[in-house]
Amino acid sequence: MTKPTLSVVIPTRNRHGMLMATLKRLAAQQGVGGHFEVIVADDGSDDGSLDLLRGVVVESFDLRTLELPARGPAHARNRGVDAARAGRVLLLGDDTMPAPDTLALHVAAVDELGVQGRIDWDPKRPVSRAMSFLAPEGPQFWFRGLSDGQPVPWAQVLGSNLSAPTAWLRDEPFDERFADACMEDTELAWRWHRRGRRVVWSERAVCYHRHSYDSIEPFLDRQKLAGSWARLAIRLHPAMVGKLVIEPVLFGAVRSAAFVARRLVGRARRREELWDLQCRAAYVRGLVRPIPRTRG
Repeated sequence: MTKPTLSVVIPTRNRHGMLMATLKRLAAQQGVGGHFEVIVADDGSDDGSLDLLRGVVVESFDLRTLELPARGPAHARNRGVDAARAGRVLLLGDDTMPAPDTLALHVAAVDELGVQGRIDWDPKRPVSRAMSFLAPEGPQFWFRGLSDGQPVPWAQVLGSNLSAPTAWLRDEPFDERFADACMEDTELAWRWHRRGRRVVWSERAVCYHRHSYDSIEPFLDRQKLAGSWARLAIRLHPAMVGKLVIEPVLFGAVRSAAFVARRLVGRARRREELWDLQCRAAYVRGLVRPIPRTRG
């Protein structure tokens, strides 16, 4: 069997419709320069996803599925990487659909570099004001200041639209104690950073995130969860405290003071300013909560 050019690993759980849309986009990839494989690591779905996937036939890539217990996306990604046959792995979300040339751009990467591609909202679906605030320069995806081909700071590395040498992900796998899709990618990026492994930015390797927010409230629950998992990251690596605790708290205090000052003098306040404070407060509330139940 010919070795694939790239292994695409997608963790999924109970999102068959979204996953099928992503597989359709993968089937339309152009210029990859060889055949690639897609490994769907099913994280304990109970909606019949696996049965439906087994009936899918794709001519443009090799599709494999892994049936796994429900242990979280970190565990699912690791098992997908274990099964990968290519020398480079691209991590995608099941709701993160690549543009036609995205895989080709990851394949063209220098062997000993990681590549973080851009993630933006799906342009074919309505983008609310809350979504525009959250990404691509907001608390969900923060890509401000990144330049094409230049290093990505470890705190801005995400576990989606991210490719790296397969050996990196086997030497330094995701920590499976992070049972939710929160902070497991940041903690991994920190370990890569300590070992001198560089991740560079690709502005053109775009994926479209198919998720909707009509208001900011649903995201606040995610921020609290992120704060809770940040406690585990800090417990494992105390040197992360500056970026994960001190910096958010200080910036939050400055932003809060500015918000109150504008209110006292009667100046108009944009809704996004309030949302920013709400997101920061939710994260801090998560920091003071107990660490969620861990795995392993």
